[in-house]
Amino acid sequence: MNLAGILRRGSIMLAVALSSGCNMDRSDERALPFDGAALAEALDGFVGPGEGQVSGYSFALNVDGRTVFTRAGGDMTLDSVIPIASASKAPAGAAILTLEREGLVSLDTPVTSYLGDAITWPLAKQGITLRMLLNHTSGLPMSSPCLDEMNAMTLQACVAEIAQAPLDFLPGTQFGYSAAGYQVAGLVAERVTGKDWNALFAERVTAPLRMASFSYGTPENPRVAGGAVSNVLDYIKFSQAILDGGAPLLTPAQGQALRSSQIDGLPVFFTPAPAGARLEGYSQAWWISAAANHPGSAGPEISDPGLLGSTPWIDFGQGYTAVLLINGTPEKGLAMWTAARAKILEALNGD
Repeated sequence: MNLAGILRRGSIMLAVALSSGCNMDRSDERALPFDGAALAEALDGFVGPGEGQVSGYSFALNVDGRTVFTRAGGDMTLDSVIPIASASKAPAGAAILTLEREGLVSLDTPVTSYLGDAITWPLAKQGITLRMLLNHTSGLPMSSPCLDEMNAMTLQACVAEIAQAPLDFLPGTQFGYSAAGYQVAGLVAERVTGKDWNALFAERVTAPLRMASFSYGTPENPRVAGGAVSNVLDYIKFSQAILDGGAPLLTPAQGQALRSSQIDGLPVFFTPAPAGARLEGYSQAWWISAAANHPGSAGPEISDPGLLGSTPWIDFGQGYTAVLLINGTPEKGLAMWTAARAKILEALNGD
């Protein structure tokens, strides 16, 4: 960051203190302590009926630990609670990591040690660990029919189905994005805590961070990797906790581990990332961006985009996190993320 950028950053945080609680012309927008007109215009330009546009969005930006900009448009407000699809993974991963923090599990112990006789685990899957499940290197398939049967069976029954599905590859040898793998991790969490997923997730994630709108609902077979709903103001509480190093959810070492890819050198069997996303690394529920995605920041940048386009991301180099919620597609989410990121980095760098 150049001298102008450093001075601009200082004025940003002073203005935050002076403008806290002040509203701009819109009732759903907080005053931005630098010129946010370009960011607002970029976001609003995606609202409409045209191809590539969305019916609405909500957005929040934290810089250096403070919420400095919020905005919503179209048919959404800041209080809109919507399905976030795979943006559920990062909070789910954090819930699993709280178990490691407490010594209830080891990420490198085969999950058979925790599932016991609850699941008949085939020999070919005996080496699958929680680390493999969180990093999508287990070889388990992307999905399974039971993931669409949230109210017709239990999580244990769903995992029993997944256990009998053919492997896509030998565990630990490739990267293959797998929602089914997170179901298995969820059952491990239930077994070691003696609580159902919803109860343990609330106790370990939403209660400590006061995320009142974030929920998996009440199904007996919650879709661990993609079944949550949230509003933008609650989700950014979670991403801010990760930016701060993980507390109160994770240890400093666990938080640091999220910044470095754990799949380097592995062939890619399947990735849902849209073309051009340049999401090249992965670590325990977070994608890691290529450096070219965030010019003007040393990074790293991590994110957790969802199938409907909702995207939380964190830039450790610039000390900010942002959350975009939409009901759209991965391509629309990527386009909005790319446009918003550029305006944020311009503002933070004083360009």
